[in-house]
Amino acid sequence: MAMGDKYFQYTQICPVSFGPGAVEEIADKVRQFGASRVALIYDAGVAASGMADRVIKLLEDAGLVVAVFDDVKADPTDASVEAIYDTVAKGAGSELVVGLGGGSVLDSAKMLGLLIKGSGPLRPHMLSAGMNPPLPIAPVVLLPTTSGTGSEVSCVAVVSHHEDHVKDAIFASASYVILDPELTVSAPPHVTAFAGFDALAHSLESFTSASADPMSKLCAFEAMRLVVENLKAAWENGSDLEARTNLAFASNLAGLAFNNTGLHIGHTFGHELGGTFNLPHGMAASYAIPTIIRFTAKHDPERAAEVARAFGVATAEEAAQKALDLMHALGIKKFSENGITVEAAQAIAEDAIAHNVFYHNTVVPVSVEEFKAIIAEIITTYDEG
Repeated sequence: MAMGDKYFQYTQICPVSFGPGAVEEIADKVRQFGASRVALIYDAGVAASGMADRVIKLLEDAGLVVAVFDDVKADPTDASVEAIYDTVAKGAGSELVVGLGGGSVLDSAKMLGLLIKGSGPLRPHMLSAGMNPPLPIAPVVLLPTTSGTGSEVSCVAVVSHHEDHVKDAIFASASYVILDPELTVSAPPHVTAFAGFDALAHSLESFTSASADPMSKLCAFEAMRLVVENLKAAWENGSDLEARTNLAFASNLAGLAFNNTGLHIGHTFGHELGGTFNLPHGMAASYAIPTIIRFTAKHDPERAAEVARAFGVATAEEAAQKALDLMHALGIKKFSENGITVEAAQAIAEDAIAHNVFYHNTVVPVSVEEFKAIIAEIITTYDEG
């Protein structure tokens, strides 16, 4: 891969222990931070799976004091995380946060780390309020149970403002990640699909961004390849540990890639679409995948050819169709099934741009009117494809 004639910078936020059985290291990693009092947070699905009981036992057997919050909700708000701090972590004197779950739990854990360190309230430090520098944060150890968000290795936590149906973010990073694919085996098929397409969208948008660099392209290319080759197998058989392992690695690589390059129009549209029409994030973020491939082929054929290679096909058009077929096969609903018209989706375009600072990260600039045309193409492509 050509290095080009300009310098670039890349960062890995924190160390990662990867592989089946890695969860057994959790107590040792917590102790390395000098913590003895832990806030462990997760959601109802994780609780039902029995994974939380396993982690609690590992921590308590090592003599650590564990305060538990077991009802993290999807799409966390700053208020919901501040409530976790007030009702659990503050009184327990928690020194470190362990987040066990999908993206909402991981983001909540990172925000809770800010609050434990005294960096709250959170709202004044959101990216929408200006590009504030990172705040002091308590140690945060993350254990993902889905393969999609990449939040474990990103520098932000995503926050939902439910009152105005938009998503925001705050700078917050993990201190250590334990990425054990065995923890993802219990994810149901629809969660596996949504998460997998989110990882595919992350890697594709990173690879085709104006900010892409040789390091990010390496990570994003391999992430695309692994998702395309393994997502259907994991969706069909959640116990397929090889497919689960490959997806977990793909999600992590995609997170490393977009943390350095940012995203662009797929997530610009997806964030606003999900918030406005109450769609799962992975579903909302996935819709633009075929159109982004075609958009890249129009403006950067060489890069689109690399996308096709990652998808295991000869041309960008074949890659777009392969993505479309996979999305339909794995149950991503049509816009019409969600009651969303072209006109309704185009109506959110300007707000989507206003709420997502990475909008301008496309391989070539996109005007508001061009973005509206792209939205119409996204919908037509998916519903008729």
